[in-house]
Amino acid sequence: MSIVSRQKISVGLRTMAITGSTAAAVSLASAWPSHASWAPKPEPKFWSEVRQQIMDQETSAPSDWTFMEEMQSPKIDAAEYLRDPRRKNQTVTFTALLLMRKGDGNPWGSSQLSMRAQCLEGVLERQDQQGGWSVYPGRQGTASKVNWICAQAPNP
Repeated sequence: MSIVSRQKISVGLRTMAITGSTAAAVSLASAWPSHASWAPKPEPKFWSEVRQQIMDQETSAPSDWTFMEEMQSPKIDAAEYLRDPRRKNQTVTFTALLLMRKGDGNPWGSSQLSMRAQCLEGVLERQDQQGGWSVYPGRQGTASKVNWICAQAPNP
């Protein structure tokens, strides 16, 4: 093998090492919580009325929900809320409320979930009926929302 061939191989390996390191760093950086500032918008009147109607039907339901976000399309209307964020180390647990209906003619439904934000990982998890935790499907902006949730329950 000539010196020129060895240099090409050496340069190629260095390029692969640098490219691999860069890819690993980018991959790792994307797993860390985003530092973009996100905050929920004020609750739209439409969702306030829907939530109040559902809460009136459930006499024991608390009304101190914080509106997080909404999704509206011809097939589904949904809104997400949270309340009572509590911190333990780098985890914030909270109660989530989902209001949803499938299509205009269908009735509204609601579901309360026990959830937690993993502050360092930038992910949300939900608790199942047996008490186990599983990753809640993330969407674009989840890490920023996790940062916001974690800021609602600062370290003591």
